[in-house]
Amino acid sequence: MKNPSFLFFILLLLLGACHHQDKQDRTPHKKPLPAATHQKLNAGDSLLLVLDELKKDSSLRNASFGYYITDYSSGRGKLITAYNENLSLVPASTMKVFTTAAALEILGGNRSFKTVLLYDGKIENHVLKGNIYIRGGGDPTFGSPALFQRWAGAFNELGIDTVEGAVIGDGRLFGRFTIPGTWTWGELLLPYCAPANGLTVYGNVFSGNGNNNTKGKYVPPPGELQPDLPEVLFENAFAEIDDPTAETYIQGDPYGYGFSIQGSIRKGQTTFPYAGVIPDPAFIAASELRNALVSKGIFVKGPAIDIVKADSALTATISKKPKEVSYSYSPSVSALVNLTNQHSINLYAEHLMKQVALAKLHNGSPEGGCKAVLDFWKEKGIDTRGLFIYDGCGISRYNGVTAKQLSDVLLYMSGSPNFQVFYNSLPLAGETGTLAKMFHGTKAEGNLRAKTGTMSRVKSYSGYVRTTSGKRLIFTFIINNFTCTQEAVKGKLEKAMVSITAL
Repeated sequence: MKNPSFLFFILLLLLGACHHQDKQDRTPHKKPLPAATHQKLNAGDSLLLVLDELKKDSSLRNASFGYYITDYSSGRGKLITAYNENLSLVPASTMKVFTTAAALEILGGNRSFKTVLLYDGKIENHVLKGNIYIRGGGDPTFGSPALFQRWAGAFNELGIDTVEGAVIGDGRLFGRFTIPGTWTWGELLLPYCAPANGLTVYGNVFSGNGNNNTKGKYVPPPGELQPDLPEVLFENAFAEIDDPTAETYIQGDPYGYGFSIQGSIRKGQTTFPYAGVIPDPAFIAASELRNALVSKGIFVKGPAIDIVKADSALTATISKKPKEVSYSYSPSVSALVNLTNQHSINLYAEHLMKQVALAKLHNGSPEGGCKAVLDFWKEKGIDTRGLFIYDGCGISRYNGVTAKQLSDVLLYMSGSPNFQVFYNSLPLAGETGTLAKMFHGTKAEGNLRAKTGTMSRVKSYSGYVRTTSGKRLIFTFIINNFTCTQEAVKGKLEKAMVSITAL
């Protein structure tokens, strides 16, 4: 008879082998790829092969990378495949998905924002004994020479030929300090960093045509700047190089009036273009109106001024109940969302976020906007662990989102009454917006819509696709810190998205 202890030991080994055998993977993204590369692959295997190539790509060796792909054909998100889907990554402009979707849900697509022209005091003998005001309502599209001329004409119609008071711009709707605190100092005067002001004007951006023969600090001569920036000093501090790609940029205090033109121009180049951020939009709006009044033959004794910079003497003359003369409305929220997502307009996204903050918290500050959007998505059941929102547009590198969170917002919107507006706001592959030059001649052309995100060492896409088999899918890709070029990583992700379309 064999040793009972030995038999018991063998039984334990057999039981252990049963309990520790390899578990069968229940998720489709773990399906083994075909061993023979010459074997014809089905659409699912082709996608897995492309995604596997991405994971092994040497240019992503040092990168952080996540994706999440689901089927929402039945109205619920059914997982197809995922990788690092809960890893918080810098999203760049796909952050606008959170902002624009929240704006549609909270503000409604038909909402518009009103900018008002007012005056106080009395009109006696063609003289306005009072001030003129422009009260900003947070319209990101406000301002045009034609509008200011029309508004100046409204005072002609009132019989006014003299204004004893000042022309005052009131942009306090979003507070005085409008720049998100985590934006990089070196970018603050670049046009894509124009912050949202309660009285935004001309997109809060100026452009100029500089002259290389101008040395030292100087006041730009008439006609050099559009719009004119009274009281601003410039200094040419660029280099001259033999590179046709030379370009200039502006540095300085974003709330100040002294700018340095940095960067480079080509050797022998006399004139050069430059652009920057308007330092005080409420003041510039008031100045533009004052100039228009003068051009209409109306003498204005007082200055153009931002209301927050008014001295005590002027403040004492400001009425709490001025009379309305005229007004201007922004495009609807639906239209602003469409423009924001199609063309990735940072300024519009920041405006929408601050309008959400006013609606939810009565606080239009950058911090209020971030809190309002984060709270909204948490209320709607999105798992916000690892979701870090520091602006509405994606400029801040403090932002952190997961591929799953972006896809979950898209899934939520697929069941919203605002879905069609939101869906149509996303660029269409091969046809519109930031996807107009991609996907030509592929199955994705005309069938895929996505918000794009691009900044230094960041590439992301998040959107919807109708597949060749009739499925409706949601996908998100985010890559940080790749070592190839932007064009190269775009090509890699384009290939992956085309593979999704074939499912």
